[in-house]
Amino acid sequence: MSQAEVYSTPHRIVHWATAALIIGLVPVGVYMTSIPFPPNPGANPEVKNALYEWHKSFGLIVLLLAVARVALKVTQGTPAPVPTLTKFQRIASAATHHLLYVLIFFVPLAGWVATSMCYGPVNLFWTIPVTLPISGQPATCSVIYRFHFGGAVLMTLLVFAHIGAALMHLVVIRDGVFRRMWP
Repeated sequence: MSQAEVYSTPHRIVHWATAALIIGLVPVGVYMTSIPFPPNPGANPEVKNALYEWHKSFGLIVLLLAVARVALKVTQGTPAPVPTLTKFQRIASAATHHLLYVLIFFVPLAGWVATSMCYGPVNLFWTIPVTLPISGQPATCSVIYRFHFGGAVLMTLLVFAHIGAALMHLVVIRDGVFRRMWP
């Protein structure tokens, strides 16, 4: 494939870093919220708090990567779609990618807003304060967290669809689409 047909190295780095973080953040988010608070059996506040800090920090990194991704798209552009794609594949690909872009901004932003409002401080890796200057009631935060969770569920489903489509292009169709983003 020519250089015009593949994504640039920075695009690929940002893509795979974002993918790895999202794939890790979702199960960590589910697990950390399942750890009970004391005095309930199985409570482990040290582990719960550490996982929350890691989750918040890496979630903010995803948000920064989303900004980098849009900056790369604006400054470097992206390769044209593969000409062998059907109309349905082009529409499905565009819809999935656009929704993933929205969600990689929305999900971490919703978590950051809710945590800043009611459960601050928010520190990047325990050190750099990044709490937003907003406050709110626990009921409001609860609603925002539900949007955060719902967005994460939708993003997870779209990631599975994205992986499935990529594997289909690699194994079944063999049209080079997968190699465009492969490191």
